[in-house]
Amino acid sequence: MENIRIETSLRHRDDVPILDVSGEIDIYTTPQFKEAVSAAIDEGKSAIIINMSKMAYMDSSGFGTLLSATKRLRPLNGALYLVGCNDAITRMLQITRLNTIFGVYATEEEALAAIGRESASAAPAPA
Repeated sequence: MENIRIETSLRHRDDVPILDVSGEIDIYTTPQFKEAVSAAIDEGKSAIIINMSKMAYMDSSGFGTLLSATKRLRPLNGALYLVGCNDAITRMLQITRLNTIFGVYATEEEALAAIGRESASAAPAPA
């Protein structure tokens, strides 16, 4: 049995779910990662931030989980925001062009500001 090399915790900031992930996402840890992402989506919020600043590695199964999450958020007009990606994960997002699908930001503050801008632009115009 492979040792679990991932920790997740869900918290909120400005009513936005933030999933903190640390460790390595691979074929062995993806089920736990998928469960944590699913729990965040089940809250019904349209925006979810995944803080990856303590994530050392993510393979294709982890990226697949992120794509599945994005598909689940679409009916809510929602989006997934990734923050704190290390150089290797950022490079993989660029090579695969997944950086055009997810909001990718250096900090939670930047992601929250982007969520605020998108919410404001989606709001109906005042009468």
